[in-house]
Amino acid sequence: MYQGDCQCYLESDEYKAYKEIEEQIGHCTPEQAWAMYYVSVGMVRENIALAVMEHIARGNKALLIEFPELAPAEKGVHEVDQASRLQRF
Repeated sequence: MYQGDCQCYLESDEYKAYKEIEEQIGHCTPEQAWAMYYVSVGMVRENIALAVMEHIARGNKALLIEFPELAPAEKGVHEVDQASRLQRF
């Protein structure tokens, strides 16, 4: 991706819409965020999910409780699971 492409994306309506949703998620309660997610569809719902994941990654535990399915996967879980399978043999 060229720098010009990156600049165009940062100025795009899609990016601005995402940033507005991300800011809104930061100001609302987890219950309000869930309600926004529940009633939305399409790209808006996808942006809400991405914004929630971003806030969870930044340490928002309240959103993590409300949206456990959007939490990042634990590091090393795959390796631990594979090691436990090998021990059975």
